Amino acid sequence: MSARGDCIKVLLVDDHALFREGVAEIFNAEEGMEVVGEAANGEEAIGLAAEVKPDVVLLDVEMPLMGAEQALRRILCTSPSSKILVLTMYDEPRLVRKLLMLGANGYLVKNAAREELVAAVRTVHRAKDRIVLSVSRSTANRLEGSGQSVLSSRELEVLLLIARAMSNSQIASRLHISEGTVKRHLTNIYAKLGVCSRADAAKKALTSGLLTFRDLTEADSK
Repeated sequence: MSARGDCIKVLLVDDHALFREGVAEIFNAEEGMEVVGEAANGEEAIGLAAEVKPDVVLLDVEMPLMGAEQALRRILCTSPSSKILVLTMYDEPRLVRKLLMLGANGYLVKNAAREELVAAVRTVHRAKDRIVLSVSRSTANRLEGSGQSVLSSRELEVLLLIARAMSNSQIASRLHISEGTVKRHLTNIYAKLGVCSRADAAKKALTSGLLTFRDLTEADSK
């Protein structure tokens, strides 16, 4: 499928065919927009991104074969000019923050209105440094007030492993870093969250929305 003229080229990535069809109808009915590809998983998305160089990629979070984090990284490697707009059912502060830090340009929950979705695609396409969010008020408040904004992506990874009760040596092995580096991350995490221990850090992460109980039990997607 080839894009018309200067249309915004959109790549849809979602494992539900009916959902992709519905979204494709919305975009193809809009002036200046065209869906140039559809992918059911991250591997397909990476291949299509390399081929069609989409302006905007609409990316679901839960897909077979590859998680959204890995797919996002690899899509941006193969098509650096593409803007990534996450569209998912998960309305979680930690996930929002993590995907934005990895390079997503926007995050929308799937109950967003048609007009919101179209406007989000146009905004991330034309505004280089604009981030688009369509999340619940609760998630927005947690993003603003939980301290999540000052934790780096690596610190969030360390915090998750702390909450999973891993030792410094286990964390170092999992992340392929030294124990000394783990300790430095711990010092920074404690200072940023205003806590003094691993247990307090894990508790604050859960109560503030930085982490969820699902994060602690789900399999590692990497």
